[in-house]
Amino acid sequence: MTALLVFIALIAANVAYSIHDARRCETDRQMDDFYRVEYKKTYGLRDEEANLANGWY
Repeated sequence: MTALLVFIALIAANVAYSIHDARRCETDRQMDDFYRVEYKKTYGLRDEEANLANGWY
């Protein structure tokens, strides 16, 4: 009976951690997307301008 209770507790802990980890990964993915877009807004135009300025010859 004790072994069964331990296994049930382990399964419950595993499910709880999986839910927590999935939410954390989703938040990390959203932050990565945000920073990727902001990087492109900030540095993407500078790179294009540099290519145009260096391509005059």
